Amino acid sequence: MNGTACARAGTLRMMAAAALSTLPVLAIVWSLVAWRSILPAELPSQWSGDKVVSHLPTLAFAITALVIAATSAAFSWHAALSPLSHDHHRRTFLISGSVAATAASAWLISAGLASHPDQEIGANGLWAIAALFSGLAPFAVAPANSSPDSVSEGVDLELTSSESVAWSHSQSVPLFICTSVVCLLAAGGFGFVPMILAGVDASNVGALIVMSVLALTSYTFARIRVTIDRRGLRARSATIGITLVSVALADVTAAETIILEPLRWGGWGYRAGLHGRALVLRSGPAIVVTLRNGTDVAVTTAAAEQAVSVLRALLRGAD
Repeated sequence: MNGTACARAGTLRMMAAAALSTLPVLAIVWSLVAWRSILPAELPSQWSGDKVVSHLPTLAFAITALVIAATSAAFSWHAALSPLSHDHHRRTFLISGSVAATAASAWLISAGLASHPDQEIGANGLWAIAALFSGLAPFAVAPANSSPDSVSEGVDLELTSSESVAWSHSQSVPLFICTSVVCLLAAGGFGFVPMILAGVDASNVGALIVMSVLALTSYTFARIRVTIDRRGLRARSATIGITLVSVALADVTAAETIILEPLRWGGWGYRAGLHGRALVLRSGPAIVVTLRNGTDVAVTTAAAEQAVSVLRALLRGAD
C-alpha cells in the first residue's frame, strides 16, 4: 500500500474512532426524543442497594450528561482531524470514549428506571461499569503510531574547555489537557450541580473532591518544560511550577534516545519502578539517562535527539 493510500486509510480509521466516541451523545439525544412524554420531573440519581436515596431534576440531569458526552466527543473529533501523529491521539479516544459512555449510561439508567414503580437499579449498575471501558473500542479502531522503531542519535556536539551549551524545550500535552477539562466537567456535573439542586451528601461531595483532584493532577502535566544544562536534566510543570524530574549532571553516566511506549512503562504520567523513573507524556522519542547507581530516568520529548546531543557534550566537558 503506497503512502497516499496508507494516509487515507489512517484518516478513515481516525474518523471511525471519533464516530464511536460520538455514539453516547446520539444515545442521549435519542432517549430525550423517544421518552420526552414519559419522563417525570425528577429522576433517581443515587441508590443505596436497590433503594433510591436522592433525585435530580430531569432537565438538569439531561443537560449535564449531554454536555459531558458532547465535550468528550468534541475532543475525539479534534484528534481525528488533527494532522499530528495518530498514536498521540489514541489516548484521547480512550479517555473521551469512556467518559462520554459513562455520562450517557448514568442518564440512560436513571431515565430508563424512572417509569418503574420500584426503580431498583439491580443489574443495571453493570452497564455503568462496562461504560468505563468503552473507550477501548475507539482506541483499538484508531491507527497505531507510524513512527520508526528507533531514532537516529543525531550529531554529537564538540565543545572546547571554555565553552558551554544548554537546551530547553516546552511542550503542551493534549492528553492531559483533555483529561483536566473532562474531570472539571465531571466535578461540576456529578458533584457541584447535584449539591446545589439536591443538597449536600457524601456521594456528591466525594465526586467533587475526587474529580477536582484528578483535574488538578492532569493540569500539572498539561504543559512541561524540559531543560538540560550544566546542572543536569530537569523537567518542570509549566502550569503550576513544580519540578517533576531533576537529575544532576554528576550523577549521569550515559544518555541515549529511544522510542518509548507508555504501556511498557506502566502508563502515562510520572512512573517509578525498581529499574528507574519516567515522565511519560506521549508515545515516541524519549531521553533516557543512566545513573551511577544503575537505574534509568526517561523523559519523553519530541526533540529528544537534540537534547541527548547536548547532554553528551556536557558529560564530555565534565570529564
